[in-house]
Amino acid sequence: MTGTENAAEALRMVSDWAKWLVTIETFAIAVLGTLFTTDRASVDKRARAYGTAAVVCFVASICFAAMLLLTLPEIAQTLRPDLNIWLTEDSVAGVVFGLNTQGFALIESLLFGCGILFSAATIITIIWSGEKKGKTRGRP
Repeated sequence: MTGTENAAEALRMVSDWAKWLVTIETFAIAVLGTLFTTDRASVDKRARAYGTAAVVCFVASICFAAMLLLTLPEIAQTLRPDLNIWLTEDSVAGVVFGLNTQGFALIESLLFGCGILFSAATIITIIWSGEKKGKTRGRP
């Protein structure tokens, strides 16, 4: 493979990574929405706060993924064998936000990780608060 082919393959990998994260985040937002909108769900306020934080992180990550994906065609048009795609700021989004491709991908991934942690905190809070309520209801 030539340097240009390697760079093109790297762009495809970055694109695939961003698209898969968006897919997972969209599914996670749907699951969290289902948890909080069912009629029989009485969810603890802490769980709602964690769930809200998770959704905010996922939505912000999706925004960064969109910006990352928007920069890739522009980068692909200027591929050179010596070009490190992670360090390119030559796109419109890079100029406006002052971030290179690596910055967009890093922020997207960090927000995804925070969303996962907040989602886990939501589920754990729901599990533990539900168990507590169940014990008090059964007592006379």
